[in-house]
Amino acid sequence: MHAVLLVDDERAVLDGLQEALDWDEYGFSGVLTAQSAQEAMRVMHEHDVDLIILDILMPGMTGLEMLRSIRQSFPDIHCILISAHSKFEYAREALQLNVENYLLKPIDINELRETVQKAAENISAASESFHNLFERNVLERWLNGRITGDELVEHSRFTRFNVLLRRYYAMYILGDAPVENVLRIAVQSLEPVYSAYSLLVGDREGVVLVGGRDLRWDIISQMLPQELLDSSIYTIACGSEASGNGEVSRSMADAKHLSDFARLCDMHGFLSFAEIPWDLIPAQVQAILADALSGDKAQEHVLGLAMDLAQAHRADMTYLRTLYAQFCLALCKASDTVSRDFSLPAFTSPYTIESYRISVQNAISKLLSACSREQEGFSPIIRRILTYISDNLTSSVSIKQFCTQTKTNAAYIGRLFKEETGVYFSDYVSMLRIRRAKVLLEETDDTVGNIARQVGMYDVSYFTQCFKKQERMSPSQYRQSHRA
Repeated sequence: MHAVLLVDDERAVLDGLQEALDWDEYGFSGVLTAQSAQEAMRVMHEHDVDLIILDILMPGMTGLEMLRSIRQSFPDIHCILISAHSKFEYAREALQLNVENYLLKPIDINELRETVQKAAENISAASESFHNLFERNVLERWLNGRITGDELVEHSRFTRFNVLLRRYYAMYILGDAPVENVLRIAVQSLEPVYSAYSLLVGDREGVVLVGGRDLRWDIISQMLPQELLDSSIYTIACGSEASGNGEVSRSMADAKHLSDFARLCDMHGFLSFAEIPWDLIPAQVQAILADALSGDKAQEHVLGLAMDLAQAHRADMTYLRTLYAQFCLALCKASDTVSRDFSLPAFTSPYTIESYRISVQNAISKLLSACSREQEGFSPIIRRILTYISDNLTSSVSIKQFCTQTKTNAAYIGRLFKEETGVYFSDYVSMLRIRRAKVLLEETDDTVGNIARQVGMYDVSYFTQCFKKQERMSPSQYRQSHRA
């Protein structure tokens, strides 16, 4: 990847944007600046620029005028617009010119971070289409809880999304064949009565978000074609009920969780989050799994926990399938792995206590082997980064700081970290900090603000946002649930 160009007539804004993000992490090898449209055009002709962040109102030539000119000379460049005004006319024309996002001043750092991360992913994917980038960006951020309520309502004015409905359900769809046609059929089946929107995530992965005043999961199942409900090729995992637009990300997270559960149970067709008994793994068992996995005789201790849970229902086939899937999900949550590019085996027939024991034993072995291989498989420089992160987690941690100390190239290290771990540097740091915060929430009475600072996150609102994204509940709700 090449450079990012920041364009604003105010020097203070440019300085703030430069310092706001660790640009190297997203693969940008240089950050260029310009204080006028004319200067920006000159810079773009002299340098390879992949992303431009552009103020919409500047003297001489406005940002919109410049963007129209850019589209003639640099049709493939990605653009993020910023403005101090939320005038509909500005936003409408900006969206017609295919921008990644339209940000209002003062810029929300979390929205900027999410937008730049998505832009970097789009730039890396050479086949990514510019068609409807803004609308896709809004829906994706809405589903994953990376947009505030006010931003969602403001941005929805320029999309076809109805964000003011009483209830929503996210359906996560996975297939052994392409899912694009399944998404289309699902939307067409639901749209006569309800609002329905689809998002194709990959060739065999997609999401349908459906909303309405009187919507229920059983109504959804009645409206979908029978061949989808009973499919042996596709899994349609319907998440929990979202009461209003603010809970859509929880429904989405629950739909993904249900999809993982379905694979482990070897189930296909339509499943609802509300139908599954999710309390088979007591909180005290989940709390000791991490210690059991990292301790001596891990295989023996973890298998003992699994068998104790199964003894009372050893002849119940449905219980054993459900228990196995939930135990595997708890194992993955408790493990210390960085990436999730491995999958534990599904529990298949015969559903007996002996086959359950063998399946659990295989799952534990595979997870422990994956944890070991992961560390061995990393290049020496990535292992050094992981050590650096661990040693400095409660203070300032950044790729730029590491590369300054080790005299390495930040853009290269950022790309290498993502390639080897499967996650961005900042996401991995956030994951470790939230894991440490959970322990403090369970074991101390410190305030959420104090705990955020103890784990190196000094913006409490950002800490809470990251916590909700990872745990599907707020820090206070997490503390309450583990002290009930």
